[in-house]
Amino acid sequence: MRLYITGGTGLVGSNIIKLAQERDSAEVIASLYGPPPEGEISYTLDPLDMRDHAAIRASIQKYKPDVVIHSAALLDQQVLNKQRKLAWSIMVEGTRAFALACREIGARFIFVSSDWVFDGREPIVDEDSPPFPVNFYGIIKMSSERELSMMDGLNYGVGRLAGVYGLNHAIPSLTRWEQGVGFGDLANYYVDRLTKNEPAYVWTDHVNEAAHPTLASDGADMLLRLAKHDGTGIFHCFGSQSTNRLNLAHDVADVFGCDSSLIRSVPTDEQVVADHAEIRIPFRGIASVEKSAQMLGRTAYNVVEGLQAFKAELNR
Repeated sequence: MRLYITGGTGLVGSNIIKLAQERDSAEVIASLYGPPPEGEISYTLDPLDMRDHAAIRASIQKYKPDVVIHSAALLDQQVLNKQRKLAWSIMVEGTRAFALACREIGARFIFVSSDWVFDGREPIVDEDSPPFPVNFYGIIKMSSERELSMMDGLNYGVGRLAGVYGLNHAIPSLTRWEQGVGFGDLANYYVDRLTKNEPAYVWTDHVNEAAHPTLASDGADMLLRLAKHDGTGIFHCFGSQSTNRLNLAHDVADVFGCDSSLIRSVPTDEQVVADHAEIRIPFRGIASVEKSAQMLGRTAYNVVEGLQAFKAELNR
């Protein structure tokens, strides 16, 4: 398999590359925007600015991959909110440019989306539930999903992820160990604090209160399964179990053998709240994964299984 991946130096992309090479012996081409990987690599890098849609087409035409997995994304909510025209050009029009190029050469296109296409107010959502985003990031993801569904003749799949944590294998120094308003990297933060015998603070307001934490390597497996699948539409490739911020902290303490008395619920950092004052955050994410699991041949890790696998990765 010749795999072209965007966002290969990010958390999700680096795990996809690692797994695709080790398990599937894939030939990998990774677009590059920003700092290069740390250390030696065994795949091809192609510098690419996703604002240049003609360059996107030229790159796909040059390498003629079998599959493109588009995992690159702008994640800074403040930047997205303030620079909407730029974000739209990169994340919606850029996604469309990749999809059109894939359709031209007959490549399968996998778009990595998010549970933030939902507002978190429904008791449970599934792959067919209508999206209802509450911020610009969710609107961008929803719009890209819609663009793909309306493109005739496109071989595509949308793989939604949620609360991704784990190790960045391309640029280890960029692995995040901090808490944010979303669920992404939250397990990293708890692991870092508790294994150092330091207090782990659980924020309680203006945050994504519950979600499906997803180990990056596990999400990578689900996305690669989707890449090899012939089904179109939306797939939930995230962890199979939803949990809240406090319970996740206690699960980390249990799996890593840490002192749970160090877990403390506190108001969200005042500066963080101020920085996100104009940005609504999905209340929670509780979703069904059964349909996707059946189609892709496995169920992603539950919370404890993911943390146990993360512990094993850290000990290697």
